[in-house]
Amino acid sequence: MPNSRLVVFADIDGVLGDQHVGTFFADAAATLRPLRRDDAPLVLCSDRTRAEIEAIQQRIGIRHPFVCEGGGAVFIPGDYFGFHVSGVRDLAGYHAVEFGRPYAEVVEILHRTADRMGIDISGFSDMSVEEVAQDCHVPLLEARLAKLLEYGERFRVLDSNESTRSRLVRALNATRLRCVTGRRYDYVGAPVDTSTGVTLLCRLYQYADEGVVTVGIGGRIADDTLPPALDRRVTVSHDDPATGGVNAVSWAETIVGIAEDLRHHESPVLGTMRGHHR
Repeated sequence: MPNSRLVVFADIDGVLGDQHVGTFFADAAATLRPLRRDDAPLVLCSDRTRAEIEAIQQRIGIRHPFVCEGGGAVFIPGDYFGFHVSGVRDLAGYHAVEFGRPYAEVVEILHRTADRMGIDISGFSDMSVEEVAQDCHVPLLEARLAKLLEYGERFRVLDSNESTRSRLVRALNATRLRCVTGRRYDYVGAPVDTSTGVTLLCRLYQYADEGVVTVGIGGRIADDTLPPALDRRVTVSHDDPATGGVNAVSWAETIVGIAEDLRHHESPVLGTMRGHHR
């Protein structure tokens, strides 16, 4: 399939670890240039906000659809596919397919549930940009973008007793929300996940071009069980244990290597690529 077009879905949370966004993608941007030459879309998938992913796209120099807030929504540039996509909302130059619940609604349920249980919490909606930057150890700009949540809330329980946190998580799950625990902050939103958005985009790319080959790289996207719409899945070795993520250039080289293999071979031989593949 030498004339096939590659579409890469990249779970950037699975490779970033604790690294700052700016530094990571500044290192990766130059390596990813061949993707633009080959017109191979790079679709970013993340628990991060729309604003955070937009900033990452600007650093890399791409403009493609993306999945934000752990599947809360898919954002498609307004003139991207050239055909009508049903179920979209026009939003800031995008066609947004929203699977999550509105931010204000989630925050209200979170605080109402915590108050009813007598549990003190602190969410991003309660914190200033400066407080988020200080507590998360990120620059002010990254903190500002992280606060622009649209489909869920990041929060933490102020009581250090783990049983208190567990009780609140169970109560939130009972309100038809989904609470995902994290190291510093938990996240609560609608019971959605990234695979729904990836599956939708796979179908749209395949409708636009029957010859596309879709590849999922890194973290949850490379899981054998999610999402089934992908043609291939590739995991990238975590070779930067100090930060909890992979080396930026290795990550980018893996993506570009897959594109090169597709261009020069009858079918992708992903086992030859850098990183751990399956």
